[in-house]
Formats: sequence, C-alpha cells, structure tokens
Amino acid sequence: MELVERIGPLGALERMLTRTATGQGGVTLVTGGMATGKTELLREFTGNAARSGTLVLSATGSRAEQSLQLGVMCQILHGPAFPDLPVPSLSTVDAIRWDEVDPDPAVVGPHDAPVTREMCGALLAAAKHHTVVVWIDDIQFVDSATLRVLLYLRRRMTNAPVMLILSGWAQRRQTWPSFRAEITRQPHEHIKLEPLSLDGVGELITERLDGPAATRLNPGCHQLSGGNPLLVNALLEDVAGRELEPGAAYGQAVLTSLHRAGPQLHAVASAVALLGEHVTPALIGQLVGQAPDEALDFLNCAGVFDQLTFRHPVAATAVLDSIPPDDRAQMHLTAAKLLHQKGVGALEIARHLVAADSAEGDWAVALLCEAAERALADDDVDWAGQCLRLALRDCHDSRRDEIAKSLARVEWRVNPAAAAMHMAPLMNGKPVGRDAIMVARHALWQGDKRAAIAAFSAVTDVQAADELRLVYEWQYGSQEGLPAKEGSSTPWVQVGSKLSGLMIKGRTADVAASAEHILQSCHLADTTLEIVVSAIIALCYADKSDKAAFWCDTLFEEADRSNATTWQAVLCAARADVALRQGDLAMAETQANTALQLLPADGWGVLIGLPRATLLLAYTGMGRTEAAGEVLRQFVPDRMFETVMGLRFMHARGHYYLATDRALAALDDFQTCDRQMREWNIDVPALVPAHSDLAQAYLRLDQRKVARELVSRQLDRPRAISSRTRARHFVCWPRPVSCGSARSC
Repeated sequence: MELVERIGPLGALERMLTRTATGQGGVTLVTGGMATGKTELLREFTGNAARSGTLVLSATGSRAEQSLQLGVMCQILHGPAFPDLPVPSLSTVDAIRWDEVDPDPAVVGPHDAPVTREMCGALLAAAKHHTVVVWIDDIQFVDSATLRVLLYLRRRMTNAPVMLILSGWAQRRQTWPSFRAEITRQPHEHIKLEPLSLDGVGELITERLDGPAATRLNPGCHQLSGGNPLLVNALLEDVAGRELEPGAAYGQAVLTSLHRAGPQLHAVASAVALLGEHVTPALIGQLVGQAPDEALDFLNCAGVFDQLTFRHPVAATAVLDSIPPDDRAQMHLTAAKLLHQKGVGALEIARHLVAADSAEGDWAVALLCEAAERALADDDVDWAGQCLRLALRDCHDSRRDEIAKSLARVEWRVNPAAAAMHMAPLMNGKPVGRDAIMVARHALWQGDKRAAIAAFSAVTDVQAADELRLVYEWQYGSQEGLPAKEGSSTPWVQVGSKLSGLMIKGRTADVAASAEHILQSCHLADTTLEIVVSAIIALCYADKSDKAAFWCDTLFEEADRSNATTWQAVLCAARADVALRQGDLAMAETQANTALQLLPADGWGVLIGLPRATLLLAYTGMGRTEAAGEVLRQFVPDRMFETVMGLRFMHARGHYYLATDRALAALDDFQTCDRQMREWNIDVPALVPAHSDLAQAYLRLDQRKVARELVSRQLDRPRAISSRTRARHFVCWPRPVSCGSARSC
C-alpha cells in the first residue's frame, strides 16, 4: 500500500541512513498517536535498506512480555537476520537473578553487566562488516533490561555505522523517564507523525474507491477517524450502498486500538462511554480510580475521541459491549452513586441503576419511582415500567404497596394482564379514591361485574365516576346495579349521556355531534379508552364511517407516540370494525389481526370479543371459512358473553354457522342475541340486527313466513336503523317480495 503523507518522513530516514553509512551512528525517535502509520513507514524504510545491503535487525515490544527481561534483545540477537557471532545464550539470560537487578534502565549493576556488555559487543562487531539498522517498535512496552542494553549501546555507537530507531506512542508521561532523558541527552533525530489531513484521508480513500465516491465520503471519514488510517480503513469496510455508515468494522477497529493501548486506557474509554453526556474528567477519575488526563490526550490523538466524546455512537456501544457483564454492572452502580451526589436528574441516574440491575439503598428506590413519574410525563411507558419493576423488587419496606399500585397503572397501558399481577395491594382492604378507580377499571375490563359495582361506591372523583358509569353502561347495556348517582351536570357528562342514548337506547338525535365532542375532548388516559371506542362506533351507527375512520387513525398515531400499546390495540380493533361496516373486508382483517398481535389474548379481558367478532365476520364474508373456524377455536372468557361484546361475538359466530350450512346452530346464536337484547333493553339494530339475523336463519330452514314477519317488525320499529342495517333486510330475500307493509322488503 502506498504511504500517504509519509514521503517527507521516509526521505528524512533515508538521509539519516546515508549519514550512518559514513560511520556516524545515531538515534532516531519516531513517535505519533496510536495507529498513525509508524509501523508501515518503518517497514517501507527497513525493506528498502535491507535490499541495499544494510543489516536490518528488528524487534517489537509487547505489553504481555514486558516483564520478560531481555526479551526484546533476544528477539534481535537470536533472530534469523543476525550474523553468526557469539551472543549470550537464552540459558545465560534466564540464570540472572533479575529480582536483584535495579529496575531503572539507566543503572547497570553487577548481575546483568556481563550480559549487557556481550549483547552490545555483538551488535558493534556486526557493524564492522555492515551498516546496521536496529529498529525496535512499540518502545513503550520494552522491558527495562533491554532498555539498559540500548543505553549502553547508545554511548558506544557514535563512531560506528549503527542507526538505532525507536518507534512508539507520543506520551506526555513516559513509562521510563530516565531512559528517555538518557537516550535524548546526546544528539538525535525526532520524527513525529501527525494524523492524516483531510487531503491525506481523501488520498487513502482513493486507493480503494473511485474519485466521486472518495470526494463524497472524504469529509465524513476524516471527521469520524480523526485522521487515523486504521479507522479510515475500517470505515471503508463499513461503507454500505456507497454511503458512510459506521458499523461492526469501525467498532472493532476502536476496540483493537484500545486493546493495544492497555487496560488503563480501555477503562477510561469505558467510563466515557458509560457516563455519556454527563462525562467530566473528574467523574472519569472517580469511576476508574486514576487521573484520566494523559489517557484522554492519547485517545484524542488516536482519533478515537473528539474532546470528551466518542466520534460516533457505534464506537461507544462497542466499548460498552466489550466490558464483562459483572464489571459493567458495577460501573453503572458506581456511576449512579456519583451522579446522585452531583444532583443529576432522576431519569439519567435511573438508567444506570436499571443497567446495573440494582437499587441498593432507600435513595435508589426513591429515585427510580421519581424517574418513573418523569418517564410517564414523557409518555415513555416502557421505561417507567422498568424503573418501577426494579424498585419493587429491591424495596423491602412499607413503600412496596404504593410502588405496586404505580406499576399496575403503568402496566395497564401496555398489557392489562400484566397489570393484574400487581393489583393485590389495590384489592386488599377497601380501596378509596384513585385506588378505587383503578379497581373498578380493572374489574370492568375483566368482566367482573360484582367487583366493579363494589368499587364504585368508593370512587370520589365525580367525573371519573361518570366516565366509569358510561363504560359500565356501554359494556352491560344499562347502569342497573350501580349505586345511586349523585347530581352531575358537567358538559362532558351531558354529551356522554347522548352517546349512551345511541349505544343503548337507539336514539339518533345529535349523536354524531356528541360523539365528535367526546373524541375532540378526550386525552390519552386509560379511564376514557372504552368511551373513545364507543364514540367511534357510534359514528358508524350514525352513518358517519368516514369520520370514524379518521378518528381511529388520528388517535392511533397519538397512542403510538405515547407508547400506549393497549390503546393502539383497541383502536386497531375499532378501526377493523369501521372497515367492516364500510365493506372493506381486507382492511377489517388486517386491522383486527394487528390488534390481536399488539396485545396478547389474556390482556384483552372481555373486550377481546371486539376484534375476534370483526375477524370472524371478515373471514366469513370473504368465504375463508377455515380461517374463521380457527378464530372460533381460540379461547374467549366466559364473562365476555355477559357483555355487549359477547352479543357481537355470537352474532358473528351465527353468520359463520350460516356460511357453513349449520342453520340450527346459527338460529340458536341469533335467538340468544335477541333474548338478551330484549332483557337488557338494548334492542338496537345498528348494534346487532337480531331480527334480520333470525330472518336469514329461518330462510335457510325454509320458514319464509316467519322470516317476513321478523323483517317487517324490524322495519316498523321506531328505533334507529342505519343505512347498513336497512340494506341487510333487502339482502335477506332471493327476490323482492311484498310483506304487507308500507315498506318494501
């Protein structure tokens, strides 16, 4: 690969080699940030030197072998490139009592002096026959005994053709300051490699991509790499569809750099990744237990950091993922404590506690509860649930009941079945106020009529009580059994009563306007969900299906933004019902299935009759009776059949039976619907057209007279009949007939 922006340094090295060949030995330091091309430059230089007859001896320092004394010198003297001259054997080196040797490389002691002299002598002897280049890479990882030999050699090579090249990282604080001071005390050369410039990065990219692509990617690659060639090449590996998208190769290149840099720099990088936007040098130091200044300088020079942040989130994620889970959890817990001491917001600290999966201490539990409230205010339901679940698990005092109640309310938005797991503190004793609302809400959802009625008496909020009454009436057909209602004449309740009049009593006056008033006024709150759905369906009954579809879609978008899965599911079920009434069976099927996928079956309670009934009718209408039969084989709660949802399900099931030539079974379902509607006084054709259903069943049984009477009776009734319901009566007959009424059947 062609060297990029390194021609100048390469020329300087070649000039030094020419001077060395005249018998002027010298030292050259080649420094730079990590992966700035030092090794590639020196490989190019030493390769050229070897081809010209120079004896090149090279070795590389290693963090793993830094405690192996004279390990680097043994690489040189026992390597294949060294001439056949007497050098100390490995056994001689191993026999030295290194624990008695002064660790300072500037000090030669009696134990290692003989070996030092022999090794240095061997190199000077080789220089009598050749120009010698000794190159040691990664000098920062070289053992102290090897450094001692190099200093010994430095003082004796002035008039020998020996060029000593030491390459390594540019560091503010040297590992062996005495070695650096000694090696540079005499004249020497210093080549410092800088990161690639913008043009240099462009040149490197051009080696792999065409001109236009290189021009387009150059600025981004330079910014994300900081001019580090290793990172540039990794970015080019990640190029997808000719666009710059840092990915696995970039993340791995950052990890490779940190691995080479060592555990201390990796720890600092990990702290930066973990602290995120709250990172400061002081916090890093507290988290890792060391001053981070030099590490931060190094990582900035290496192109990994831009000041106190990673250049791309992919790098931060890769670093966090590389930390062993137990260590990462402990770091998160420590970070949470440090941020709490600094007064950082609850949401930010809670993220560390959840990541650590620990809420040690009262402060942590209280903070998680506060974070959950803030998350709910931002409609982050999932995060609120995570905070409360951890707080509940690690709380062991009287706060457990309150946390469980809060968690039940949060879980309701996502899955009412999950909320039921935390309802025990609400169900025990006699709930009042907000708790009573939640109990009544849960009981209605599950179809537990007795528990709902019992909870009503403890609901003190007037509007909440009125909302729950409307839900109860929508679900059971009347308010029978509820405690006597105290006076309430709020505009919201008056409008809601008109809606109830359509749903249950069949009145049509002002229904569409009342339904839209409710839809315009309701905010995303669990207590109003069923009322919103009933208003949408009421618009359909009032022949306003286009407006009903609009409100379904509008409210679904709001529910989606708020992460309210329960709302999304029920609104999808309502949208499916609207599509069915519009005759769009494919849309009805899609929306009903989406609703059932959003919320598991046990989370629907008795409302599961809504999507299941719609899906059953859609499949039946499309002639897909096998799919319809599969819907019937799925579980529905028995309590559902005590509600209006049960009526709709039986109506749908009856039509499936008709489609599969089971007229008697269909007749039984339709008769049950008819009887229950009369008992509940909700004989509304727009809800369930029981008489036309019965007429169809009797026609299949060839009882045309009974069928005609049922249709006539239905058409003569004063209650609301939508255009869709009226149309159903005309398709009951194979041909127009007269039924003795003013209306034509």
